[in-house]
Amino acid sequence: MGKPKIVAIDDTPFICDTLTAWLKGTYEIRTFLSGKEGLQHLSDNDADLVLLDYEMPSMTGYEVLMSIRTNKKINKIPVIFLTGVTNERMEEEMMERGASDFIRKPLDLTVLRQRIEKQLKSNP
Repeated sequence: MGKPKIVAIDDTPFICDTLTAWLKGTYEIRTFLSGKEGLQHLSDNDADLVLLDYEMPSMTGYEVLMSIRTNKKINKIPVIFLTGVTNERMEEEMMERGASDFIRKPLDLTVLRQRIEKQLKSNP
């Protein structure tokens, strides 16, 4: 079995580059700057986890999450939101709609790795 496959979707190139640098040794990571590109990749490729920005232009993280959860091929993939949004009601709503976890930006590498491992272990 190879490295777990993570798809990261964030419209900020710096975040994508940072995630790649932090995670590439342990995981196979692919990054996408838009929800549309990320969903296209997910429809054609396997993934074990999605890291998803909430606030993005053209397609929000919520819209990406709903597309994942309504697609039978990929609806079981855990989705962790990476967000600077501090609205607790929004977080509750996303969890109710199928998000697996939330990590607040700025990102902490230790927290990120712990949350990823937790999701991968609970969703083999």
